[in-house]
Amino acid sequence: MNIKKLAPALMATAVATALLSAPAVATADVAATHKKSAKCASPSGSKINISWGDGNVSTTVYFNNHCNQKRAINLQFVQENGKIFDKCITVNPKTKGKKKIGYSMPNKVTLPKSC
Repeated sequence: MNIKKLAPALMATAVATALLSAPAVATADVAATHKKSAKCASPSGSKINISWGDGNVSTTVYFNNHCNQKRAINLQFVQENGKIFDKCITVNPKTKGKKKIGYSMPNKVTLPKSC
């Protein structure tokens, strides 16, 4: 084979090999967005709605409380040593906003009536 034809073929093979051996971009690298809601005691038919993402350093919880009473958002985290701890925030009635928590990737999120 002619050297002029061999060089591009070798280059294409090298590029293909590099692409195959490179680690794939995992979907876990992309922050997943989660949503949850719970019914209000009053007014009837209203809800508190929350969403949060799986951040690498922190978790930001977005909330929209349509209830006439305060509601709680409880996030459970697991440390590297396996210790489980909770962070609970309370949101005022008829408000929406966001709250940043200095821990990432909660393993459980609940909407209790209070902390």
